[in-house]
Amino acid sequence: MRNWTGRLVAFGEFIDGYDLLVIGAAVLFLKPSFHLTASQIGLVTAAAFVGTALGLVVFGDLSDRFGRRVIFMINLVVFVVASLAAAFVQDVWQLVAARFVLGVAVGMDIPTSHAFLTEIAPKTRRGRIAGSLPNMMWLSGAITSVLLALALQPVFGNETWRWLFGLAALPAAAVLVARQFLPESPRWLSARGRVEEARRIYDALGLDPPKREVAEKRSYRMLVSGGAWRRLATVTAFFAIQAFGGAVATVAGPLIISSTGIGVSNTLYFSLLGFVVGLIAVVAGAAVIDRINRRWLGVWTCLGVFAAGLGIAFTGERAGVGLVAFWVVYAMLTWFGPGVLSWVWSTEAFPTALRGLGSGIAQCVTRLAIALNVFLAPMLAQKHGITVVAWYAGAFLVSAVIVLVSPWLATTGVELEETNGVESGKPV
Repeated sequence: MRNWTGRLVAFGEFIDGYDLLVIGAAVLFLKPSFHLTASQIGLVTAAAFVGTALGLVVFGDLSDRFGRRVIFMINLVVFVVASLAAAFVQDVWQLVAARFVLGVAVGMDIPTSHAFLTEIAPKTRRGRIAGSLPNMMWLSGAITSVLLALALQPVFGNETWRWLFGLAALPAAAVLVARQFLPESPRWLSARGRVEEARRIYDALGLDPPKREVAEKRSYRMLVSGGAWRRLATVTAFFAIQAFGGAVATVAGPLIISSTGIGVSNTLYFSLLGFVVGLIAVVAGAAVIDRINRRWLGVWTCLGVFAAGLGIAFTGERAGVGLVAFWVVYAMLTWFGPGVLSWVWSTEAFPTALRGLGSGIAQCVTRLAIALNVFLAPMLAQKHGITVVAWYAGAFLVSAVIVLVSPWLATTGVELEETNGVESGKPV
């Protein structure tokens, strides 16, 4: 149990990464199959993100009320059914509906697994466990989706999208079986006053209980009372704004890169490059995220992504070495800093009794921001080409300012129950 609990929980992000990113590859085949217009592509692509936004808030709240484990079971059943349904749709609107339900299933999992990982992570490794690990899984799922697209395209042609959607059911079914053996979150049990159960799980996981644990009376006012509203606003704005710009290197990447006219296969390879670079960056970032001041890591990497985005916009139309180099830097810095930090901060900001809901709100707004990005991307790319990246990159300049004026984000090495008290710019 000690060795595989965190990985099994985080594997839900593999499914999330595969499913939400597979649409970037699948749409390249859907377009000729259904003769999609630019607005229809936007709807199909955005549907899962809108569904996820709904699932995040509703089931984030339910995971706080009824526990993390029960939501783990329900969401994967829905996901398996919806994945198979998406593979057999016959028109665009059936596909939009199936993708929306898939998104809801993903939204069930994200705040639940996010809260669970944060609650079992020691303070010296919380950045790696709650931030780096789920993002490694997420990027691995994204890489798998592109590799499958490249492998299946020569065999199935424009029908490749059906296989990409349907095959997502296999890992989800396997994880559903394995998660039957997961324990409940010990911090959630303690917050509900079930201290002895929590102690047994801490022992089974080989973890030391936090020094200060108290049963919490659950109230929605805890999200907005005192200075809590500032933390909610800060982590939600940072998560959503950096994700809006970061989607250039993820789900919106194929839509934007294809505007250069380099062809389907080259577009997929470009997308794959961004994900592989991202995975390398997350692994590298895991070595430092619990060692250095997270706040300054966020500021400098956001500024770096902004600069790389300007480089893509001004060199990309030639589709040469400059485009590749700046694309690599954009993806690398996105995942080395803001892409992972947003996950860590958005659970540290909330008490255990409302951690699922607080994280769900931040992630909900984030998914809506990504949905807006991918809805606009095909139309903007069609009209303005690769230069639209400069507009998206501006989101990281705003993100840097948000972090700069939020000293409480310096949470490196701070016990989870004490992060809300951090107000200086120095690690405790």
